[in-house]
Amino acid sequence: MHTLSLDGPSTVVPLALLADLKAELGITDGTTDTMLAGKLMDASSMVLDYIGSPLLSGEWTEEFVIEGGDLLKEIVLSVRPLVSISSISRNGQAWTSDQLEDLVLDKRAGILSHPTPTRRRWQHGVYNAVYTAGYAPPQVAQDGTVTKGTLPQTISRATVLAAAAMVQGAGRDPNLKSESVQGVGSTSWNIASGTGGLPQQVADMLASYRGAHL
Repeated sequence: MHTLSLDGPSTVVPLALLADLKAELGITDGTTDTMLAGKLMDASSMVLDYIGSPLLSGEWTEEFVIEGGDLLKEIVLSVRPLVSISSISRNGQAWTSDQLEDLVLDKRAGILSHPTPTRRRWQHGVYNAVYTAGYAPPQVAQDGTVTKGTLPQTISRATVLAAAAMVQGAGRDPNLKSESVQGVGSTSWNIASGTGGLPQQVADMLASYRGAHL
């Protein structure tokens, strides 16, 4: 199976709560909230870019082709966890509601299978699937209610650490790790390669998610 295209949410949203960033920095007032929210958004973008796989919840449209020799019993969608499937078409012919209901779904893994008793394989052709999938990050409603969301906690925590590093490193060389006092000792530098500008600690936390389908 080859995915031809994948279209879905393009708007970046914070992957962590502003309150968690403020707690990390020990900030208790609201005078810097606007600045901190901007840093949190920047960090979220960097984390998403570093992971490199779509993961935010929303409606996705995926077009893929199954060739004659593929002999597939299962289709693995590009975004997961799967919530629901709105439609599937093959070579421009929409599936019926009965065909959709007959599918066996592994929502966590995003796997679509034909009913086991039939042992049918997916026919070759060009498919178009519209489905809802992905993780919801934590958020605060207008009434102040906090929703934890479904995003892995490690990703949210990594985002907080990345944003905190931006705030704490403002005005400093981003590669500067520590400085000596009055010339005593030596200056050390934290130069990380291939982290997309993220601190090495954050990159290490996200390593298991990078380039993988969650």
